[in-house]
Amino acid sequence: MNAEGPPNVVDTVVLLYFLLVEEMDLLLELVGRPLRVPLSVYDPGERDLPGEALRRPELLSEIRQSMRHYEVAEKEQPDQRQLAKRMSMADQLHTVGLIQVTDLTVEELLLAARLQSREGARVHGVRAPLGPGEAACVALAWSRGWTIVTDDDAALRVLTSLSKGVLRRYERIRKLLIRAAESDMITKERANDIHRQMRGFGFWDSVAPFP
Repeated sequence: MNAEGPPNVVDTVVLLYFLLVEEMDLLLELVGRPLRVPLSVYDPGERDLPGEALRRPELLSEIRQSMRHYEVAEKEQPDQRQLAKRMSMADQLHTVGLIQVTDLTVEELLLAARLQSREGARVHGVRAPLGPGEAACVALAWSRGWTIVTDDDAALRVLTSLSKGVLRRYERIRKLLIRAAESDMITKERANDIHRQMRGFGFWDSVAPFP
């Protein structure tokens, strides 16, 4: 069952946790093919960076930073090797066209930059500026009318503010898992299990999809 409607733009958190629990096929089925992301979320060009550049994680896209985290961790903790392998699936999905990088227009880049500033946070009523990935996703969703796939409450508040109080189309992890179960793609028990696994990796949503 491919998702219908306007294109989706997927942020780092959603992509990260579906990679870690090895449920990318489910995400693709729910959101649609390909998954669209901005460069700040995932940059395929970073695959070929020299080792020296990779030692500056703050300069990398957000998914590449997570990849580097698990790659470094596996050197000290062999049990992390499997997680590093799961994260590398992003590169494979891009190679076969299932992750597609979307370039922002000049206007979208300017908006994303404002949303990463303290002034942008103040104007839109959030405590802190958005991160690069969330800011780019919000800019794309607002400018193009795309559905944003995020679990970042601040990003959704900013998008609502930009839209003059109207909450645009959005998806978040729990909502996706509920839809998957209600569409008989997985069982309710499996939806809760996926959510529980994500929680084990640090996902902050404490409410299970089903009681």
